[in-house]
Amino acid sequence: MKHLHTLLVFILIAIFIYQSFLVLSANKRAPRPIKISSHILYALVIITGAWMLMQLMAVNAPVQWVFAKIILLIAAISASIKAFNAQATASQSKVGIVIAGIAYIGIVILAYVKPDNLF
Repeated sequence: MKHLHTLLVFILIAIFIYQSFLVLSANKRAPRPIKISSHILYALVIITGAWMLMQLMAVNAPVQWVFAKIILLIAAISASIKAFNAQATASQSKVGIVIAGIAYIGIVILAYVKPDNLF
């Protein structure tokens, strides 16, 4: 399950970079299949992450860093929604992309470091 989750995350980040490139370079929005696939990938990432969280909690592993990742994922999703909205101005799109990018970087760092005592 870990490998599937990691693969889904990398695909999701690649789609985010593609959508960001479209918005920043040509001020265009992603085609409908890309938007639909990103929604499906978000759902699959959440499902596989919840499955792995249940396995970690079953063995009493420290999972504080997972809750920080969940908060960052919510921030990334909400910033992406604003950044890729058709009615968003150029500055709103740029700020949304930066916030979502920082959140994704934080998620990846937490995934690799897995600090035991985050809170």
